[in-house]
Amino acid sequence: MGEPTIPAGYGPDAELDPEGPDPVWLQLAAVLVARIERGDYPPHRPIPSITQLVQEFGLARGTVRKTTAFLAEEGRVRIVSGKGVFVLPHEES
Repeated sequence: MGEPTIPAGYGPDAELDPEGPDPVWLQLAAVLVARIERGDYPPHRPIPSITQLVQEFGLARGTVRKTTAFLAEEGRVRIVSGKGVFVLPHEES
C-alpha cells in the first residue's frame, strides 16, 4: 500500500462515513481541505481546534490529531504548539 492520499468526492459539508471505503481520518482531511479551498479557513488563520473538530465530527482526539499531522506533512497547515493548527498559503498550480 502506498502513501495515503486525500480522497476525492468529499465536499466542505460532507458527512463522514465510518462504513465507507476511506479511513475516517482521510475523509476528515478531505473535508478540511475542501473548506480551506472554499475560503472557510483563510491562510495564516487557524482551523478549528482539536476539541472543536472532535465535537463536530464525533471522532476520537487521536484520529483528529492524525489528520492534522497528515495535513502538516502535505504542506497544507502548520502546527504551532500551544496555539493551534494554521492554514498555510497554497500555491496555485
